[in-house]
Amino acid sequence: MRQITLKLSSVCFVLALALCSVLPVFAEAKDDADADTLTINKEAQIAVGDIVTYTLNLSEAPEPIVGFELRLFYDSDFLEYQKSSLTFDKFDMVIYNEDIKGKLPMNHSSLSNLPSFEEKGQFVSASFKALKGGDAAITYFFTELYGENLEYLKRYKFTYDLTVNGEAILSDATPPVNEDENTLQKNQGDFINYADGMGEENSPLKPEEHIKVGSVVQNNVVEVTRVVSNAQADSTAKGSFFTSSIFYLLGGVVVVGAIVAAVVIVSAKAKKRDQ
Repeated sequence: MRQITLKLSSVCFVLALALCSVLPVFAEAKDDADADTLTINKEAQIAVGDIVTYTLNLSEAPEPIVGFELRLFYDSDFLEYQKSSLTFDKFDMVIYNEDIKGKLPMNHSSLSNLPSFEEKGQFVSASFKALKGGDAAITYFFTELYGENLEYLKRYKFTYDLTVNGEAILSDATPPVNEDENTLQKNQGDFINYADGMGEENSPLKPEEHIKVGSVVQNNVVEVTRVVSNAQADSTAKGSFFTSSIFYLLGGVVVVGAIVAAVVIVSAKAKKRDQ
């Protein structure tokens, strides 16, 4: 009996030694895998070096869009924004700044071109390169989003897609809203951002369950500096347009148009309050 016990002890000891020698190899392999993989929004994984394209979609909007002010945020320690990758399928002229690390502020205002988002459509798209493994977030925050009646939208549905090298890896997911305290204090406007990406009038959630991100205060931060026409398809054309004297002329027209639209919106809201 004693001999059997000794043999079993010896076998267990040998197995334990073998397991101890194998575990570091498994751990090292796992560490290598983690180092080469970047997880985005806790939902999708891509390899270091991959180019991922984030597309924010809008649907269920009952009226065309007159204007918006939006910021896309990304973790610049893990993601590198690809210059000139910002696209807007339905907006003919957008003012934006792509030179702020970790943030892409943009706005649009037009009383002539009023795109419809009753059905799902691309609102904005941007591409990023994965720099290293870990966890990264791509988030959004709307300061303003007005419909044709010059009031902020209360019916809408935002979703987002991710593609890597042209292949879809995530579709129709709920996009995270940026919850950074500095963002909420400085960039909040009249529009209400909800965590589920839907408006107060069409969300299936009960009012007490519908999580509002931020509070309604006025925004006085100006970060947008560049004008880009949707008709300019390639980056070379964009570069020559930006550096030419024509840019300043068109830029002035756009700024004046934006001011006029803003005055119309403010006047309409003031009139409603007076009534």
